[in-house]
Amino acid sequence: MRPILASLLLLAAAAIPARAEVKEYQIRRMLMLRTECQVSGLDSEQRGTESRFRAECENLSHYPDGVEILCPDTEDERDCRIATAKRDFPHLRALQR
Repeated sequence: MRPILASLLLLAAAAIPARAEVKEYQIRRMLMLRTECQVSGLDSEQRGTESRFRAECENLSHYPDGVEILCPDTEDERDCRIATAKRDFPHLRALQR
């Protein structure tokens, strides 16, 4: 009985393909290291083999509309890139003087 059960479990495990995906903590780490965005919220969406993340920032100084991250390869976070450009508001510095 046990050999039959073990073989059925092996067949079931082989039928389910293992798939790696980019995790939220990897995106949060990337934003922490590469941007001034302090992430307050993170949404993700999957389109075929591409993942798209949208982060909302606590500090709105450089990314008032949030940050969008595109990951063309869902198996490797090193392929992810930040699609939102950092914005600068020089007129705000003039008001501080």
